[in-house]
Amino acid sequence: MQQIFSTGQLNEWQSDFGDNHTLPFVTTSALIELKDLEEFITKCKEQQADCVRVYFLRFKLNDIPTAKVLVDEKLAEGCKWQEASPEFTQATIAMVPAKNFKHDEKYIFSADDIVVENHLLTLMPGTDNQGTGLNPPGRSGIPAVKA
Repeated sequence: MQQIFSTGQLNEWQSDFGDNHTLPFVTTSALIELKDLEEFITKCKEQQADCVRVYFLRFKLNDIPTAKVLVDEKLAEGCKWQEASPEFTQATIAMVPAKNFKHDEKYIFSADDIVVENHLLTLMPGTDNQGTGLNPPGRSGIPAVKA
C-alpha cells in the first residue's frame, strides 16, 4: 500500500525497530501487489529517483497506520499485527524513493531519500484499507501455484 508519511514519523518507526534488538523479528514474509509496485515505481521515476531504500520498521500497538477491517464484528485475520512485545508490533518494511545512488571505494552504498515538504512516499506490504500483507499463507501448509 502506498502512503505518505512525515519524515519524523518514519524516523520514529525506524527507531522503534532499531532500538529494540531483543524483540523477535516474527515476520516471515510480505506481499506487495505488482500493480502497487508498478505505480510506486512510476511515482519514484516522477521524483527522479534512481534507487529505493528499504527501511525496517515496527509500530507501537496504538500507532499502526493500516486499516482495521471488521468481519463478523471481529478484526479480520489479515488486519492483525503480531505483537513482538506488549508495546510493539512485528517487523515490516517500507520502501522509499531515493536518489544519488553511489558506493565508495569500500563498496558502502549510499543515497538520499527524496523528501517533499517534509514527507516521504512509501510502499509497504498490504493493501489500502484491507490488510497488512504480512505472513501470508503459502510457504508452509498451502501449496504454491504453479505457472
